Amino acid sequence: MFYSINPERGISDYYCCIRTDDINHSFHVHSHFEFVFVLSGNLTVSVSEHIFTLEENSVAFIMPYEIHSYHTNCKSDVFIIACPPEYIPEYRQILRGKVFEPGYTVFSNAQRIVIEEIAQSEYADDFRKKALIYCALSDFLGHCCLKDVDVFEYDTYRKAIVYISEHYTENINLKKTAFHAGVTPSHLSRVLNSDGKPGFSEIINSMRAYASKQKLEQTSLPISQIAYETGFGSIRNFNRIFKKFFGCNPCDMRR
Repeated sequence: MFYSINPERGISDYYCCIRTDDINHSFHVHSHFEFVFVLSGNLTVSVSEHIFTLEENSVAFIMPYEIHSYHTNCKSDVFIIACPPEYIPEYRQILRGKVFEPGYTVFSNAQRIVIEEIAQSEYADDFRKKALIYCALSDFLGHCCLKDVDVFEYDTYRKAIVYISEHYTENINLKKTAFHAGVTPSHLSRVLNSDGKPGFSEIINSMRAYASKQKLEQTSLPISQIAYETGFGSIRNFNRIFKKFFGCNPCDMRR
């Protein structure tokens, strides 16, 4: 479900339409539009500098290259649709260089019926899926403001986030990331920390922590091996950051 797409590939045929329970995922980024519909329960969503809680019947909209994360607070039943910008060309032009504020809204009962029908079925009907996307976007335009973004700053941010998401298991730092983004380290630091967004350390630590949690839950690999495979330079650092994010050490999580 979660992915990072190289923007140089052009039109992607990746399309995701999935229902999931109790979703949790660290900061990540992709080149697609993404809708997150909460059918029941609640979900805390972080999108760039904004953090909000989606209640039942709410929907969030994630722009391409917006860094975001999901955390279920207690229970959640969530329906996610992700599609490339080329899938909805009319809105691609309208939304270019802009972001929604606040980035979420409440959808109508009529939309919920359609969403649940798709979520409970193995639909191969692209027209029906696309109709839902257009309807949701129409609601967003009616309830949320569109904010212009600085194109150069946005592009710098996008390049940095994509690089981090593709190399967080390696020994990367702010200087290397800035080089790949085509700016100085001090400039990149300002871009990453602007408007309350998470900084370089928080982004990379979050990606590493959640990747290690997934390996702890889904493999029997030794904890030390998981620590190094997910980019932590030492067991001590791994334990410290893991506890910061999850409130327990990796050994307790595995047990």
